[in-house]
Amino acid sequence: MKYLLHDLKETTSIDVTCDYRQYIGHVDDMLDIEPARIQGDLVPSDGRITAHLTVDVRLVLACAKTLKPVPHDLHFTAEIVFGDDLDVDYRLEDPLDLTDVIFGYIVSEKPYNVYHPDAKDVSFDQEKKPHPAFADLEKLIKG
Repeated sequence: MKYLLHDLKETTSIDVTCDYRQYIGHVDDMLDIEPARIQGDLVPSDGRITAHLTVDVRLVLACAKTLKPVPHDLHFTAEIVFGDDLDVDYRLEDPLDLTDVIFGYIVSEKPYNVYHPDAKDVSFDQEKKPHPAFADLEKLIKG
C-alpha cells in the first residue's frame, strides 16, 4: 500500500485488502491471517499526512495452553500521523508505505492470550504432596 506524496493533494479515501501471510513467520503465536481490509482517509495538512484507518482482519492464534488454533476476529481504528516533526508517529517518506505500519498495529492490537474451548480442562500444576518427613503431621493435627 504505497502512495506517492504528490498524488495526495487533498483527502484520499482508501478501501484496500492486504495479504499479510508472509509476515506471520515473525510472530510466534500467529498461525494464520486472512487478508486484512483497510478503510479510511489520508488527510494531508501542514507538511503532515494523517491516516484515519479502520482495520478488519481474521487471525488464527495459538491457544496459550494447548497451542490449538483459535480463530479471532480483530477490528480496530487508528489515527496515524506521518511528518517530519518530533511529535508525529512516523517519519513522512515518499512513497508513503502503510503496509508495515498497519501490520505492526495488527500485532499490537491482537490479544496477548487466547484459549481454545478445550483448554479449560488442561492443568499443568500437579497436586502438591507434603514432604515425607511431614506426612504424618496432618494426621496429628486432624486427629
